[in-house]
Amino acid sequence: MRINLVKTYNYLAALICIAIPFMTYAKAFVNICMICLFLIFVISFNKQKLYEIVRQKYIIAFAVFLFFVVSYSLLNGSFFVDFSETRKLAQIIFLTILFSLVEDKRFLIYGFILGVFISTLITDFNIINYYINSFDFLISKSSVEELFITQRLYLGILVVISIVLLSFLFNTFNTKEQRILYAILILYFVFTLFLISSRSALLIAFLLFITAIIYKSKSIYTPIIMAASLAIFSIIIITNKNLSNRFLYSEDSVRKSFVEKVKTHEPRYDIWKFSFEIFKEQNIGLLGIGTYRTQELLVAKYRLMPIEKRRNWFIERNFNTHNQYVDIVLSFGFIGLILFVIFLKEIIMLSFKNIYSLSLILSLILFLTIENLFHRQLGSFIFALILILATHITNLKDEKDISS
Repeated sequence: MRINLVKTYNYLAALICIAIPFMTYAKAFVNICMICLFLIFVISFNKQKLYEIVRQKYIIAFAVFLFFVVSYSLLNGSFFVDFSETRKLAQIIFLTILFSLVEDKRFLIYGFILGVFISTLITDFNIINYYINSFDFLISKSSVEELFITQRLYLGILVVISIVLLSFLFNTFNTKEQRILYAILILYFVFTLFLISSRSALLIAFLLFITAIIYKSKSIYTPIIMAASLAIFSIIIITNKNLSNRFLYSEDSVRKSFVEKVKTHEPRYDIWKFSFEIFKEQNIGLLGIGTYRTQELLVAKYRLMPIEKRRNWFIERNFNTHNQYVDIVLSFGFIGLILFVIFLKEIIMLSFKNIYSLSLILSLILFLTIENLFHRQLGSFIFALILILATHITNLKDEKDISS
């Protein structure tokens, strides 16, 4: 690319990363930036550069998975009704290529952190203001959507990714001012994790912390450190009113059993129960039933729920399987799941060289257990960006090792 085009490309990619937490409001803006990136890519087409990108094993593995999904939907006659989800899978490869062509990946990192910082700053202000005005340190369910600029589930995982990236920057750039700034931002984002009370994000962050201890520590005191970390984490959960309710449903004084509380308050209990019923009833084997049919059968299950208010809520929200692996099995069978796991194996093998790359990939893998990223355009952007940043950090380490 010519110098001016390179700069324009970098800034456009950074703008996309800044806008990721605001995809609900800025979808058109992001799409325009993405089209501009593609046009610059076409104008400055470099066959050799493109070949270097697409020949990577993890991209080939994901492309094989996508090819199977498209082929099966064509043979199954569900291509058009499943097109929305298939398009998002194809978009992941498209975005992976576009993000790979960014000459200076720091534009992606800084842009992403800035976007998450702005979103959390607004959300934190809203939450603190809510506490001050309500004199209650328990956020009501009806107030959540008003307080959060980015949906809590997604804001949580974006904050976790930001913490990993800031930890990488803290250990990469050695000037005192930079390290102080990154340390302050890490503390701020950790504080935000507890303030927004995202269960999934807190659990993922804790598991990443334990993984980092195991990965880096060779001390005989490692088990003690892990046990102490678990104890501190548990105490914080139990003693914080909002977190205690989010994790333990402490506000429910009617039901004594924790299992009963989960059955009553956690929608994923019913969603996963119905998904398992569909798996048995449809005799899911090597091939699945397609994404549209899966969702159709789930809604049919929701209509049979005995409690009207809960039934209407499930139908209105049109809940998907809330587990990407379960969704793949139901939609594309065990062949689809095996191909996806092969892709995960390739990216894990690549990222295992570096704890920050590994943490990014693990955060993605863990998040997929509670959410269907492939059902949202936001999910496609997050997925592609994590892949590129994880491979970039690994490659950056390799280059340093060779030069040293």
